[in-house]
Amino acid sequence: MAKEVDKHEIKSPVLTIKATDDEDVWNKDWIISLTEEEKPIGKLSFAGEKVLGTIPIQMELDEEYRNQGYGTRAFIMVVEWLFRFPNVYEVTAVTDRENDKCVKALKKAGFVYRSIDGRMETYSITKQQTAWTGLYLFIGIAIGLVIGIVIDHVIIGTLAGVVIAVPIGLSMDAAVRKERERVTGKSLK
Repeated sequence: MAKEVDKHEIKSPVLTIKATDDEDVWNKDWIISLTEEEKPIGKLSFAGEKVLGTIPIQMELDEEYRNQGYGTRAFIMVVEWLFRFPNVYEVTAVTDRENDKCVKALKKAGFVYRSIDGRMETYSITKQQTAWTGLYLFIGIAIGLVIGIVIDHVIIGTLAGVVIAVPIGLSMDAAVRKERERVTGKSLK
């Protein structure tokens, strides 16, 4: 069972990002605060065109809190939170190309430059692809070794574990990739 996502608050030891309207978290601003002081230092929103699988974010920090790592930390927190939703595969942010502090924070948070339109640059970060094949390969080798020891043929047991595990992992990866392409309309190839 998937872990439930708190839809109203994102919290770390340093920052708390909280929805201002629990009924409309996707269209209203969120307040960014220092966790211990509960002092607001900026705001965040999911303003912009929401395309299936892609969520836009915008952030504004108060001048005195810029260039101290809070922007990077907030971007990372929000991306991690958004990627816990099963149908979110990409997060985008648009900034003025001359806003060096925002560009630096986005890049440090793992965002990649995608395009420019006039003075505005678009950056995005995509959810990692799954690794079920690798996980099942590891499990298959481990189980195969145990079976091999029990039947006194380690190589045969290990090969049997791999032969069983790899197709399972590949099919799970393919199912996740197919769902991602269905939601976003984008192929990963």
